[in-house]
Amino acid sequence: MTFPPTGTVTFLFTDIEGSTMLAQQYPDAYSRALERHHLILQNAITSNGGFVFGTAGDSFFAAFQNAEDAVRSSVDAQLKLADEEREDSIIKVRMGIHTGNVEWNGKNYMGYLVLARTARIMSAANGDQVVISDTAFVLCDEVKNNFLFRDLGIRRLKDVIEPIRLYQIIAPGMRENFPPLKTLDSHPNNLPVQLTQFIGREAEIVQVKNLLRQNSLLTITGPGGTGKTRIALQSAADLIDEFKDGVWLAELDSISDPDVIYHSTMQTLGITEQANQENAETLCEFLKDKELLLILDNCEHLIEACSVMVERLLRRSAKLKILTTSREALRCSGEQTFRILSMKTPDPKDENTAEQLTQYESVRLFIERALAVNQNFR
Repeated sequence: MTFPPTGTVTFLFTDIEGSTMLAQQYPDAYSRALERHHLILQNAITSNGGFVFGTAGDSFFAAFQNAEDAVRSSVDAQLKLADEEREDSIIKVRMGIHTGNVEWNGKNYMGYLVLARTARIMSAANGDQVVISDTAFVLCDEVKNNFLFRDLGIRRLKDVIEPIRLYQIIAPGMRENFPPLKTLDSHPNNLPVQLTQFIGREAEIVQVKNLLRQNSLLTITGPGGTGKTRIALQSAADLIDEFKDGVWLAELDSISDPDVIYHSTMQTLGITEQANQENAETLCEFLKDKELLLILDNCEHLIEACSVMVERLLRRSAKLKILTTSREALRCSGEQTFRILSMKTPDPKDENTAEQLTQYESVRLFIERALAVNQNFR
């Protein structure tokens, strides 16, 4: 296919598992394997009617007008990669397939929700595994006679929005058994389901994750309505693999009494109050050996009490990390802050093209919300 499909499109995203480590450990072998990988992916996609609309390092992004062609392409690629593996290739590729309504604007696809969900499906897979969403699965009646589709159940992806049913594609010659999918369900957490996809703020999320890796306490600050909570939730979901004991959200907006903070946090973590022991001490004892991320959301009306609790907890636990959101900093020892500003908007005086307007995150957010209400919106 030499032109991009539009309308109802099925996407195939691929990625090499552990590519950074492989490049460091086997620089010569990885370089040769990567060259073969690119050739195999390109041929498997184009020979099955696909359109490669992007690559990034070792990742391929392809679009198909027909969901069954995307499935055939993924199987072809995995079988050829398996042949390479038998010749001592070190590469294992994970793949995700998803279908949705999008529009080609001349350079890129407009349909952020569909593209983001495809990326999440791919990221949930293991090397050598192909995972497909239920929206693509229902369009694959013909290939169901050739391949098996193992129901992996309804899973929560790391985009923290509504769960989705996923399937694994199985064909003769392909590896069948894998570790659990890398989804939120695989780790203890209480991150709430969001009804809308997170749009934009990619750079801010990268910075938040980096700062959290480097610090035990990070406070996201900014005016109300700038998305502090959503950024905290998405960053935490992305990092959940790094916390053996999970990610937990304690919502403080409804608390007016500072003395209740410890009790509320204990409820979040499922800790029972102990007779003859203060809640503060019970909480510290529980967390002292935990490898856990605790999110304290909306601290601005309890700054002093939150500051005291956070310092006390972090002094007792070397592996604990705390992420807080507040309109102002907690101003306690060891705190790193990151300020969120409002999304940039185009100047009404500028004569921007439609394509230039879509580069603004605020415009992208508006378009995606409008499309969610009316798929015919343009």
